[in-house]
Amino acid sequence: MPERGRCDILLRGGTVFDGLGNPGYCADVAIVDERVVAIGELTEWQAGVEVNVEGLCVAPGFIDIHTHADFSLNHHPEQLSVLFQGVTTQVGGNCGFAVGQIDDTPLFHQEQRWLKPHGVDIHWKSFAEYLQILDDLGVATNYAPQCGHGTARKKVMGYEKRPPTHAELDAMRQEIALCFEAGAFAFTTGLEYPPNSFADTDEIIELARVAAQYGGFYATHLRSEGDQLIESVQEAIDIAATAGLPLQLAHHKAEGKQNWGKVHQTLQMVSDAVAQGLDITLDVYPYTAYQTSLAVAALPRWALDGDPDALLSRLRDPHERERLIHAMQACDTDWNRTVIGNTPHNRDYQGLTIADAARLAGKEPEVFVLDLLLDAGGHVGVAWFNMAEDDLRTALQYPLTMVASDGVGTEPKKYAAERPHPRSYGTFPRALAKYVRQEGLLRLEEAIFKMTGLPAARLHLTDRGVLQAGAYADIVVFDFGAIQDWADFAEPHRLSQGVVHLLVNGRWTIRDGAYTGARAGRVLRRA
Repeated sequence: MPERGRCDILLRGGTVFDGLGNPGYCADVAIVDERVVAIGELTEWQAGVEVNVEGLCVAPGFIDIHTHADFSLNHHPEQLSVLFQGVTTQVGGNCGFAVGQIDDTPLFHQEQRWLKPHGVDIHWKSFAEYLQILDDLGVATNYAPQCGHGTARKKVMGYEKRPPTHAELDAMRQEIALCFEAGAFAFTTGLEYPPNSFADTDEIIELARVAAQYGGFYATHLRSEGDQLIESVQEAIDIAATAGLPLQLAHHKAEGKQNWGKVHQTLQMVSDAVAQGLDITLDVYPYTAYQTSLAVAALPRWALDGDPDALLSRLRDPHERERLIHAMQACDTDWNRTVIGNTPHNRDYQGLTIADAARLAGKEPEVFVLDLLLDAGGHVGVAWFNMAEDDLRTALQYPLTMVASDGVGTEPKKYAAERPHPRSYGTFPRALAKYVRQEGLLRLEEAIFKMTGLPAARLHLTDRGVLQAGAYADIVVFDFGAIQDWADFAEPHRLSQGVVHLLVNGRWTIRDGAYTGARAGRVLRRA
């Protein structure tokens, strides 16, 4: 036990927010090693390092419950874009894709195309070994892993579009069990993406039951976030109710003008299910554009049947191209609302709308989309401005909604050629600046709760996401009057401002607004 009245670090005179939704109060915070040991008027305490934080907010480090950090941790363990948002814990393996479950076989060629150009050698043989690699590497934030359904299905069935045999279902159960035994917190699906989308509801229920046995929860990117949004939310509720586990609805939204306003109905569905005893929460990012695969967003569902090579064959076949063009034209898509994101084979098009890029190429938009996908091997990222601000505000205000980025850790110099969604740089500062300070949609303590205590409770982390004696010293100190996101779709590689200090497990990670070089995070494993 530390000697009472002595500590390693003393944050003196800040406005302390406990992460539980209570208003802030003036107090000192004492830290010994990796833990908070006292909060209050600690006038007589002595410290190895004493820092005056008067006029600043002192809060638990933010927990980003929906990220794809596992696609960047191995090659960018510093996670700079994340740190400068005040995030100390990231949850990965979302949307059914988990890097820790892949291997170096041709089956995972697409994932290898994302990782190997960054020098990532896929040599781990198990989920547990992957997590140990991250521990040994040292990462700047804590990392909470999840088990991906799509990755498990691909490992067992490839891109087969059919129900699994009994043996295949058992093999997927075993894969998921191994992930949970290694420390996974949840079972995730991305039912809009192949091969996740090839699974029926019964398959997901059977696999979710494995997660339930380990005390995990079910986190889902719904089968549809547009025209079938209502049905997809009902499917998720039915899966959670039947399998007997909590539910997390990922990046909740209504895509497409014809679907705007449906979030009122879906949130009522959640409220009704909670009233019946189900445990359901949601997350949102504070932007009205989502980023996804151009193939998934623009092509008809039948075009995605089979593996990535099957898609490329369709893109090459003249008859299939005609079918695809007619199907896209029938959707009457506004190509001015679609901005090309990351496409390494055609960097000149990054940042342009599909409409502008097609004009530049001298092609009809539908023909341009097919050619762009073919040149890029089937994968192009796009930002689609297809959501309503009123829906976002409604979902953000909902009491069971958390703030989350759906992003990856990156930084301005090393990844300057890439085109991420600005959420990877600005989610948490944007929520605080726009929806708390500027618009007053949320109270400050309420917003902090949505970033700390609420996601911690979903993860069953009792000593993170809260600022109290005995908790880990994951702490963000920020200037509420200055916190601001600067990344946008035109210039996404801009670090946020306003985070003055950041401690991860008691170590200075940002000090006086500068990154210290510390990689003090650790892999968190569900007990």
